Amino acid sequence: MDSNQKIPRMSSDMDATAAPGTPHPEDSRPQGRPEAPPGWRTSELADALYAVLNAMPDLRAAVAHRLGLNLSEVDAMQHLMTEPVGPVELSRRLHMTSASATVLVDRLEEAGHVVREPDPQDGRRRIVRPTAQGQVAVFEQIRPMVSDLVDAEDGLSARERRAVLAYLERVLGVLQAHTDTW
Repeated sequence: MDSNQKIPRMSSDMDATAAPGTPHPEDSRPQGRPEAPPGWRTSELADALYAVLNAMPDLRAAVAHRLGLNLSEVDAMQHLMTEPVGPVELSRRLHMTSASATVLVDRLEEAGHVVREPDPQDGRRRIVRPTAQGQVAVFEQIRPMVSDLVDAEDGLSARERRAVLAYLERVLGVLQAHTDTW
């Protein structure tokens, strides 16, 4: 967008074939949330969940910044905190080539966040696991958020907690069903 916000851009600024005075397409975009197409099903819960899901990329970026990592490295740490895996499996989970995953693991290893070690089930294979230092770094960054999430439950009755838990379990199933084809 132009640095001078008071002067509307015209299509003729970008496209010599546009009629002079035609508003630039970026200036005519709707402000705020776009309207849903006809027949679009939604609900207050779905909208709230969508807002939560939309907040996740910013949260990942903030955690990455605080850890001094890039987003791929944060994603790798997230997978490795769940279970140690081999570099090829990590590349599959991160949807990147094994060469790219190797470079990523090299960076994490150099930073002291992970180690490569022999697989206890197959000594010919190597696995990547987070170091104690790497685990502490991640937990220290997410601890305040987890604490705040637990505090957010305070106003819920036991029945409400069960209802929220049941809903979130169903949502997880839906999300997994829609990512299984990836």
